[in-house]
Amino acid sequence: MLKVAVIGGGVAGLTAAYELSKAGQDVVLFEKEEELGGLASSFPLSGHYIERYYHFICLNDSDLLDMLRELGLDSRLRWVKTRMGLYYNERLYSFGAPLDLLTFAPFSLVDRFRFGLMIMYTKSQRRDGWKSIEDVPVSQWLVGRFGQRSYEVIHEPLIRLKFGLYAAQLSAAWMWARIHRLGKSRTKITQQEKLGYIEGGTKTLIEALERRFLQNGGRAFRGVAVQAIEVREAEVAGISYNGQRHAFDVVISTIPIPAFAAMLNGASPEYLQKIARVDSIGVMCVLLRLNKSLTPYFWTNISDPAISLAGVIEYTNLNPCSHFGGDSIIYLPQYLPSTDERYTLADEKLLEEYTGYLKRINPDFSQDWIRGYHVSRDEYAQPVCEVGFSKYKPGIETPVKGLYLTDSCQLYPDDRTVSNSIGLGKRVAQLVLDSKRVEG
Repeated sequence: MLKVAVIGGGVAGLTAAYELSKAGQDVVLFEKEEELGGLASSFPLSGHYIERYYHFICLNDSDLLDMLRELGLDSRLRWVKTRMGLYYNERLYSFGAPLDLLTFAPFSLVDRFRFGLMIMYTKSQRRDGWKSIEDVPVSQWLVGRFGQRSYEVIHEPLIRLKFGLYAAQLSAAWMWARIHRLGKSRTKITQQEKLGYIEGGTKTLIEALERRFLQNGGRAFRGVAVQAIEVREAEVAGISYNGQRHAFDVVISTIPIPAFAAMLNGASPEYLQKIARVDSIGVMCVLLRLNKSLTPYFWTNISDPAISLAGVIEYTNLNPCSHFGGDSIIYLPQYLPSTDERYTLADEKLLEEYTGYLKRINPDFSQDWIRGYHVSRDEYAQPVCEVGFSKYKPGIETPVKGLYLTDSCQLYPDDRTVSNSIGLGKRVAQLVLDSKRVEG
């Protein structure tokens, strides 16, 4: 039996801990926050739990769907036909269904046909269709495939608002994977997009994973920050927390790479230099509870220089959240480095700025619609997958025997989703078990 420490109680960490405990290993999970879940964690708003950040499920999210079945939660899964909007040039458009594209006035007839054709083509490609374009900058690929007009109206604002100064470095593979995943949320081209959610939100999944993990004999330490990972002669020796060292046969880090590197004692400078190459940007997200609906759309993309939001997500147009009595839940994300002065703006200032944006999108909006709000910030939310990223993407197995690393950058070219995080947790658990079998 291996004694395993899992650092980080997000979805990947919880999944790895659960899988290893299921296989009979002695597993201890460490989470510095009191609430498990990481970016998928929840908090109480007006007496009811709500996710800190928005999540949705696509029809091809197989790892999540399989896990829900295994945990007996498939009956809590709901599928909804959703609508997408686009705020462009001071006007709100429907932009998600084939008919919307056919009537989208900012595009010429040729633009509309080309855009729809490329969405269909990308959706139809094999799962590894990204490999031939990963050395191509995203702007070059999008202009070449979708055309200059589509790039200017749709794609350039999306990429700029999400990646900022890093946008020019982004690989086309990232955008390909995003289009491919969402395209699979329609079984037919004429069909309206269908997305899913879990009743009770991600908290339902997190609690079920933790419960099964504990039933398997695992232990979870909440509110406990690991201070160091100890390495001796290229082999993991254990970890330090609460000022004391504790021996472990295996250590799995599921926290962001910069935090992992800061606590790694005894690793080679070459390895630290390699993993430091991965850039990441932060996110701050304002959640609003409104007594009226803002738009008829689940997701509204922004293409307007006066608005610096990465999107407006009216979550209750996917998940009704009936416990909020018919109120609307809105997520307003903005991606930027944690070194940006806006990252530390007071919550009240942020609310004032963001609600000004909402007035542009819906002129009827007023401050008295707001029944509550919350601001979430995370320093390392979105990895920057540059051109040729697979050549220097860190591996799950490290040069240190018994030490494993998971980070959302390893999902490349896919984006960080709950389903992909479950898959990552399963992969690292399997690598640990395979290593144990080899060693006998």
